[in-house]
Amino acid sequence: MAKPKWQKWIKPLASLKIAVFVIISMGVMSAWGTIVESIYNDAKRAQETVYHAWFSYAIFALLAVNLTAVIADRYPWKRNHVGFISAHVGIIILILGSVLTRYFGVDASMAFNINESKNKLMSSETDIIVYSGLLSGGARKVFEKEVHFLKDPPSLNKPFVVEVGGDKIVIDDFRPYSIPQSKVEPSEKATDGPGLRFQISNDRVSESDWLLLGNQGFDVKDMGPAKIVLAQKDKYKYNGGNVLLLESEGDSEKLRYRIFTASQPDQIKTGSVSAGGSIQTGWMGLTFRILKYMKGAKETWTYEPLARATDETIQSIRFTFNGNEYWTGLNSSVRLFTDNAYYVFIYANRLLELDFALKLDEFRVGRYQGTRRAASYESDVSVIDGGHSVANTTISMNKPLKYKGFTFYQASFKEDEMGRPIMSILSVNRDPGRFWKYLGSLLIVFGIFHLFYIKSSRRARS
Repeated sequence: MAKPKWQKWIKPLASLKIAVFVIISMGVMSAWGTIVESIYNDAKRAQETVYHAWFSYAIFALLAVNLTAVIADRYPWKRNHVGFISAHVGIIILILGSVLTRYFGVDASMAFNINESKNKLMSSETDIIVYSGLLSGGARKVFEKEVHFLKDPPSLNKPFVVEVGGDKIVIDDFRPYSIPQSKVEPSEKATDGPGLRFQISNDRVSESDWLLLGNQGFDVKDMGPAKIVLAQKDKYKYNGGNVLLLESEGDSEKLRYRIFTASQPDQIKTGSVSAGGSIQTGWMGLTFRILKYMKGAKETWTYEPLARATDETIQSIRFTFNGNEYWTGLNSSVRLFTDNAYYVFIYANRLLELDFALKLDEFRVGRYQGTRRAASYESDVSVIDGGHSVANTTISMNKPLKYKGFTFYQASFKEDEMGRPIMSILSVNRDPGRFWKYLGSLLIVFGIFHLFYIKSSRRARS
């Protein structure tokens, strides 16, 4: 049978030279990605700058075209082509499945405390989000855009500009790895409220921190068994638990306090305290002390750059607004004020909302004998769908939860200062290309087996 005329047009695309070029390019790309990940200790950087770069996609697209042309070049197909075609089709399907995963899949995480319900995931994609509002009212979202600063970082020569309401926010520097450090300073701005540094301690534990009132009415520090609250008068509503509430009153140097005890809700201890003073809380022998008090305070952040990623590093960006310079880190926000309005500028991982929630009922950690090292850890969760609990299960390192196309894996956990687990971290995956990747892999295996089987049969007959 004569071959169709169209085959001469695809002959160059079926060239062995193209196949050799693709194989060498894929090897170089894989080596490059491995080197980048090793240098920066950052798999995401390798993904953004190498594996998900345009040239990587071009290589795989050329591979798919070459394989398709090779299959077409063999037409009309014969019985002994079955294994050959199966293997080539399998590779093409595997590539298409990977494309589905890349653009329609979900690779995220979920972190929640014990007894907390959550229906939001934190993905690896990063967004710039800006809310705008009047000083006398609420805020609305006015800007949102995905950014890839690891691959295309902003600079003084190539800034990333956000235009909102006639104002400009100009991002002109990016640090992929930085250590955040905070400092509280006195402030005379009307929008900056009081701030105090406190210490709470007993015979076994001592902890200090800052409370900053800002313009939001109150600030809460959750210490586990108790909460410490700094609030404007009548701005905080007690809703149970052990709470030390400190209220500022005008320009007074003293703070009024109220102590609420969960076991004795009707007995509220009251009084006043100023800088240097202390309060006996009545909880486990804990004493509260005010180390420093400022009528106006602001928190400023600095980000010390590092050459490679560590467990403590985060991404940070510098931007200017109305002639002022600001730094902020990933998953942080900054309030920016004009004469009659304000903006909330956010650089954060994208949040994805589920139509169901998980509630962490209990979390357990198994330790290696005689050490604090975790040998195993698992989460008891309830699946809440439609406002009702529809399932209760345990997620462990080797036992994920699958629900509505999502797979939840036990990834990590966090502990408090006493070494008690307080937060479970799950890795969440949805892979619409999984079926096609499995199918492609099976076709490749079948094709290779068939090719070897045909060769073996021919040898046996000869």
